[in-house]
Amino acid sequence: MKTTEMNVCQSCGMPIRNMSDFGTYPDGSVNTDYCFHFYQDGHFTDPDVTLEEKIARNIALAQRLGVSRQKAQRMARNILPGLTRWRKAGRKVSS
Repeated sequence: MKTTEMNVCQSCGMPIRNMSDFGTYPDGSVNTDYCFHFYQDGHFTDPDVTLEEKIARNIALAQRLGVSRQKAQRMARNILPGLTRWRKAGRKVSS
């Protein structure tokens, strides 16, 4: 089933278009803030990852999908720090 609005994972920035793409709480209900790749059963699947590590992973993934390194870096550094997970943590991005 598709969602009625455009949601973006507040950990990785991935667009969430289908209900099955959302993360879940321990009771199995849907968490509309995070995708299933990074939030399952009420917990982050990568709890110890830093913002810098997440940025590096997003850049690598974008490159595998055909995005230039320069564009991938710009996107990751502009988007990720503003997402809920990283704002809550008060984490800053190195220049």
